[in-house]
Amino acid sequence: MRPAEQRIHLQRTGADVRVQEVGAGPPILFVHGANTSGASWIALSARLPDFRCLIVDRPGTGLSVPLSGRLDAERVARLGDDFVADVLDALAISEAHLVATSLGGYIALRSAAAHGDRLLRMVQFSWPVGAPTAWVPMVMRISAIPGLGRLMASLPATNRSVRMMFRQIGHRASLEDGRITRVDLDAYLALLRETPTLREDHRIARVFVSPRHGLNRALLSIELLGQVDTPIHFLWGEHDPFGGPATGRLLVEALSRASLEVVPDAGHAPWLDQLDFCASRVREYLSDGASGSAHEAAGAVATPGDRGGQP
Repeated sequence: MRPAEQRIHLQRTGADVRVQEVGAGPPILFVHGANTSGASWIALSARLPDFRCLIVDRPGTGLSVPLSGRLDAERVARLGDDFVADVLDALAISEAHLVATSLGGYIALRSAAAHGDRLLRMVQFSWPVGAPTAWVPMVMRISAIPGLGRLMASLPATNRSVRMMFRQIGHRASLEDGRITRVDLDAYLALLRETPTLREDHRIARVFVSPRHGLNRALLSIELLGQVDTPIHFLWGEHDPFGGPATGRLLVEALSRASLEVVPDAGHAPWLDQLDFCASRVREYLSDGASGSAHEAAGAVATPGDRGGQP
C-alpha cells in the first residue's frame, strides 16, 4: 500500500500528529496500543479497502510529536476524553467508526463516554488499558518502579528483546510459525530504535500502574463505562495475558451495547494471529447494521469456527 500522509494539529490535546490514510468509503479511525505506532494496523487496514482507514500515530509515538509537560492521571484522562474528537475535527469529519486496542482502547472508551455523538460503531481488540481486571503482569509492575521503568525504556532494543515483547503479550505461536514475519520484526525494531515511542509511552504507563497496587481502576470506572452508548464489538484474544475471556465478559456486562467474541489461539493483538478472521469480523460489524444489532442483543461469544455468533 501507498498511504496518503498528513500532519494535523490537535487543538484540545495540543499536539501535532501524523495520520496515514488508505482505502475509500465510510471512515474508520484506528487508535493503536502502547509501545507501538499506527503501523501496527497495516495488515488489518490493507484488508478493508472499502473503508477510509485513518491510521493515527498517538502523540509521542511513531512520527508524531510528544506531549509537553507533566503527565498525571487528570491529564491522561483528558487526553482520552478529547483525542478522538480532536482528530475528527482536524480532519473535518463529523462522525466515524473506531477500531482500537490496549491503550488505544482506553482512549476509545473515554472518548465514547465524552463524545459519543461522534462515533458510529466500535471494534475493540482484547483488554483496554484501565478496564477492571484481577491481574496485572509483573513486567508492568516492575516498569512502574521509579527510575527502573525509565532505565528499561532507555535500553537499546534488539532482535531478541523485540521477540520477547511479542511473546510476553501472547504471540509465541505466531512468532514460531511465521505469521509475525521478519519484516514485521524489523519494522518494530526500527520504531523502537529510531523514535521516542517507548520512552513516551512509559510516561503514560506510570499513570496506570503502581508497583504495589497494580492497576489504577479509577481510570475506567464502572460509572464511566455506564456512560458509553456506542455499539461495541470486542474481539478478545483467548491468551491475552492482561485478562482472558472471563475478564472480557465482565467488561461487556458493564457496557450497555457491547458484545464479545473470543478469538482462539490469539494473544493481546488478535489480528496478528487470526488476520483474515479479524478483518472479516471488523468488516461485517462496521458495515452490516442488522448483523451488529443481533450481536449486541445476544451478547455473543463466538470463535472462528462458530461463525453464527451464538452465546
